Amino acid sequence: MHEREEIALKIREFIESLNYECIAGAIVTVEGKKDESALRELGFIGEILVYNNFKGITNFVDHVSRSGRKVILLLDRDKKGRALTSKILKKLDLFGCHDGLYYKKWFVRITHGKIMCIENLSNYCLPFAEKSFKSTYP
Repeated sequence: MHEREEIALKIREFIESLNYECIAGAIVTVEGKKDESALRELGFIGEILVYNNFKGITNFVDHVSRSGRKVILLLDRDKKGRALTSKILKKLDLFGCHDGLYYKKWFVRITHGKIMCIENLSNYCLPFAEKSFKSTYP
């Protein structure tokens, strides 16, 4: 099996796991609209919060902490994304409502660190996704 095809299959499992988390009440957070679009193209059906739609970290953390739901952070791995992740986690730690970066770490393992931004995920996987990414969700 080709490496990209193998990664695409693992991404499918990743997306389906995210879908299950959201069925259980979790919220996935990405940086921008392109990140959201990439997840949707790959079959993600759960709730997505786009960080850039909020007016800063405090506004974002207030919003998610009031919901009482688990927050899955999938911010980019570039310098800005790492800084945002760190600052948000420090604030979310007070509420204990995040996944400890489980999914972000899983994403890095799956892609062997080759994909820095969620928005690039669909470009990387779509040639294989059209063959095999039919979600098991309605």
